[in-house]
Amino acid sequence: MSTKRGPYAKSDARRRLLSAAALELVRQKGHRNVAISEIAEFAETSEPTVYYHFPTKESLLIAALKQHDDENTRARDDEAGPIAEMGGRAEAGVQRTNYARLYNELAGAAADPAHPANPFFRERWSRSVAVVAADIRRLQELGRVPDSVDADDAAHLLLAAWEGLQLQWMQGPPFDIRALIESHIRALLGPDAID
Repeated sequence: MSTKRGPYAKSDARRRLLSAAALELVRQKGHRNVAISEIAEFAETSEPTVYYHFPTKESLLIAALKQHDDENTRARDDEAGPIAEMGGRAEAGVQRTNYARLYNELAGAAADPAHPANPFFRERWSRSVAVVAADIRRLQELGRVPDSVDADDAAHLLLAAWEGLQLQWMQGPPFDIRALIESHIRALLGPDAID
């Protein structure tokens, strides 16, 4: 893989700085309460610089979601463990209320293939399904999940349950999302899928 040099590297670094600033302000205030001018000030740059790299606030928020994933998603070829972590990660995820609201809003908008967030969410789903399915196959090799379970189908169902439960939790009233996710895992994959 080649490393970018010169102005391209600086441009990538600036884009990451801006998306990190946007993500931090979203966490603090919520995406609807953050202005481009605040993001520029937080990143110690100007509004024209922000708009040079991101033509719209929405494009910057999509980059912020991607950066969050880049920083918090397990590396490829590190598929061991996502099933066991699902309940805890779902529980932690709904506690990051402002981030979860941004995620849910853009995920809904991305259902339109013409929406700029569509490619991000398509790639995110594809990768998530692959990682969860790989962990299910690992658990099958260990004898903890029946071989009759289709790993890809089960991965889709588990992730859909997680997304749906997160949306329900956000709309209220809150409930024990961890317990429900773990109950769903056991119902779908068998009682030994998680300890």
